[in-house]
Amino acid sequence: MSVLDEIAEAVIHGDAEKAKALAEQIVEEKTIDLNEAIINGLNKGMRKVGELYEKREYFLPEIIVAADALYEAIEVFKPHLKAKRTDKATVIIGVVRGDIHDIGKNVVKIFLESAGYKVIDCGRNVEASIFIEEIKKNKAQVLALSTLMTPTLDSMVEVANLLKQQGLQNKVKLIIGGAAPDEKFAQEIGAKYFADVNSAIKLLDGSYKR
Repeated sequence: MSVLDEIAEAVIHGDAEKAKALAEQIVEEKTIDLNEAIINGLNKGMRKVGELYEKREYFLPEIIVAADALYEAIEVFKPHLKAKRTDKATVIIGVVRGDIHDIGKNVVKIFLESAGYKVIDCGRNVEASIFIEEIKKNKAQVLALSTLMTPTLDSMVEVANLLKQQGLQNKVKLIIGGAAPDEKFAQEIGAKYFADVNSAIKLLDGSYKR
């Protein structure tokens, strides 16, 4: 089993100690690019955790310990990630009103920052007006919304409508993710849908190249 497979397995099984040790090994040996370790190791493991959650083989406690393992490894990688000083764009990110599930949002935030984006995190259960305030205050180019639950899709609609009311729909790229939305819903509200963090970064990189 490769080191990338091992660190993915550590995340899947919520073994924070092993994930940290493997991350330290990767940093010390310098044979694996850290971005590759994150994408093809940590993120691969977290995607599997998501699949197990969808199959109802994993529940919230398993997700939490898996995320803890991921964060332990990320903390080891962070000082060594070679992100350039100049931010590509400013991203406002948050979980919409009515939803408190923020693991996915936190992972996306870490990846976006590592990819060179400035990320303003509004947290979870965020009112639509707060997103608008933060966009204006930070002159943000991107708004990233997340929700895990179908009932809170209405909150995404509310944010999209407020963007239009404020004349921001053509100035701010709206991207959405999480378990509840899909491509069809995104098109209906004038947003772009991303299934995972890799597709989110590819989507943004197409618009915000240094």
